[in-house]
Order: sequence, then C-alpha cells, then structure tokens
Amino acid sequence: MANLGDYLGQLLAEIAMARLQADLETVRLAELYAAHPLLRNMAVPRIRLPEVDIDLPVLIQASEAPREGETTRGGTATKQLADRIDQVIGAHLSKSGINLAQAQRNRVRTSLHEQVAAHGHATETGIDTRRLADGLTEVALRSLSTGTQTSRLRSALKSGALAKELREAVRIEVLKLRTPPPRLQALVTSAEIREQGNTVNVARLKLKVSEQGMEWATTETDGGTHDQLVPE
Repeated sequence: MANLGDYLGQLLAEIAMARLQADLETVRLAELYAAHPLLRNMAVPRIRLPEVDIDLPVLIQASEAPREGETTRGGTATKQLADRIDQVIGAHLSKSGINLAQAQRNRVRTSLHEQVAAHGHATETGIDTRRLADGLTEVALRSLSTGTQTSRLRSALKSGALAKELREAVRIEVLKLRTPPPRLQALVTSAEIREQGNTVNVARLKLKVSEQGMEWATTETDGGTHDQLVPE
C-alpha cells in the first residue's frame, strides 16, 4: 500500500527521468554527427515528450482523518507556537548582545500567546504560514518597542536590521511546525489490484501530463551574479 500522492509523484519523476535519458542520447548522437563528414550538416534528432496521457487503475484502501483542530489541508502546531517563537526571539536578541529585563521578556511572551490565541485554528494555517509568522513578528516588535529600551535595542529597532532578522527566523520556525495534510492510501500494483479489485471498487485516474522545459539563466546584479532556472 502506498500514499497516492507519493505514487503519482514517483510516476512524474519517472517521466522526467525519461526526458533526461532522451537528452543524454541526443548529446551522444550530436557527438557522432559531428564526427561524421556527411552527418555533420544534418539536424541532430531530439526526442521530447510534450504530452503524456496516463490511465491508472488504483484501489483506495484508507484515508487518514484530519488531526484535531486541523482541516484536510493540514495545519500548524499552534500549542507549541508561542513558546517556540519566544525562544527564537530570545536567541536572536542574545546573539545581538541585547539583554531584556524580565518584565519586558514576560511582556513579549504574553503578547505572543495572546496573538496565537486570537488566531485560533484558522483553516488557512496549513498553507498561509507567512502571514501567521509575520503577524507574530510584528506583535513581538511592538512589545520590544514599548517600555524601557537599552541603547543597543533602540539602535537595532531603528535600523530595521533586527526586524528583518526576526521576520526570517520566525518564518522558518513556523514552517517547521507546519503539519502535513492527511494522506490517501491506495493499492497501486497490478498484483494487488488484480487480487482485491473489481469493477466497483477500482478507480481509474486519467492524467494528461504536459512537459515544460527549464533552463539555467545567469542574472547579473550589483552584488554579483547568480544562476536560476527559468522556463525555456
């Protein structure tokens, strides 16, 4: 038994590997054509898979139930969220040499817990983690901006460097706490379907897979150059 999404992903990966093997063969042929006095002026053949039609029989075996407080799209472990973000903020402040009074630390921690409680188990937490993370960061920064501030903290808040660092760190931490959606499990091998399937319980998935090539492009900026994949 396999997770249906993993099975479909593996099929798509195999199709991509077929394109890789075809391109490697094109490179081999190009070298042969270049070495031949009559073939060198001819076009080198290249096999592509612009569209692939797939007809898959599958037998749905089980469906995981959503965890408590989550939807079928998954969610975020909100019970741990406030404490984990408080730890991240404390670690970044210590790294920057910023020491907070206990009262201010408590105020930041309380504001984070209140923000998480107000957010509740919103259904979008399974996919829109950035908005949740940025909201927590803004709440923490507002708490840091109130009350007594050391010169180092005041300077870090004014420059915006602390806000940028915290925002990125909190986004990463929230992503770590995101839980995957429930999985759909299915029998996919021919032997399993032949043994347990019939005309009633076997589902057929008809997929049309379209190929889109990507290529490396080099972009120049003031800070240097970097490579990125773009559609060909």
